[in-house]
Amino acid sequence: MIRYCVAAFLCAPTLLSAQDPARFYPPVGCTEVLTIQMRGCEVDHIYTCSNDNPGESWRVNFRVDGPIFISKIDAETQWLESYDLFPTSRDVLIQPATDPASLSELLSTGTDTYDFTQRGPDGITRVVGFDTLTGEEVVIDGEPLLRTEFSARFEGVSGPYMTLRGNEYVSRKHGRFISGSYARTVDGQTDEWDNSPVDFIYPGEPGFFEKKPLYDCDVSLTRFVPRLEGSDQ
Repeated sequence: MIRYCVAAFLCAPTLLSAQDPARFYPPVGCTEVLTIQMRGCEVDHIYTCSNDNPGESWRVNFRVDGPIFISKIDAETQWLESYDLFPTSRDVLIQPATDPASLSELLSTGTDTYDFTQRGPDGITRVVGFDTLTGEEVVIDGEPLLRTEFSARFEGVSGPYMTLRGNEYVSRKHGRFISGSYARTVDGQTDEWDNSPVDFIYPGEPGFFEKKPLYDCDVSLTRFVPRLEGSDQ
């Protein structure tokens, strides 16, 4: 028995005979919004739930062997809670944040700083960083996106233990960050990877809410990446 029901994701009742095994079905009371096929052999599914506050949404991330990460953000892209799966662990935003992540601030001024803490199974983690718009606007699979640059420092009880930097995208349409390219440094060692979007798939289109990632799966060495949804980020 896993430790959490993962926001009803793993504990929701299902009608297996009526379901397509290739497809992801969110919990009852939730609405499927968008599928994003990405580089690095990953696919994201975005959905909203009727019991949540206005502006809140969920993201579940799949790799070839199944779902590995779930997160919930608010309208300002604050990372409210997240679940790392197998083994399952939960991180929750401690509110109020010292400097909350704010998508509104980023879009209005071009830069947003943040300084917040999360409570997880290993204790308290502080995350300090910034997002800034580069001024570049791109269109990927018909989707207009704003390119960002970010840098974040992660601190535990013993001090800083990781930095994460890179470039992401912001979708005004969906009010959220979209994955991009990353560089993570731990103990002086840096690794890099690319989860940039390739396909944006909407309800009724082929591949919508299908679990299988499509790109770079023959060469990708994927890994869990701590995200700040709003720089969950």
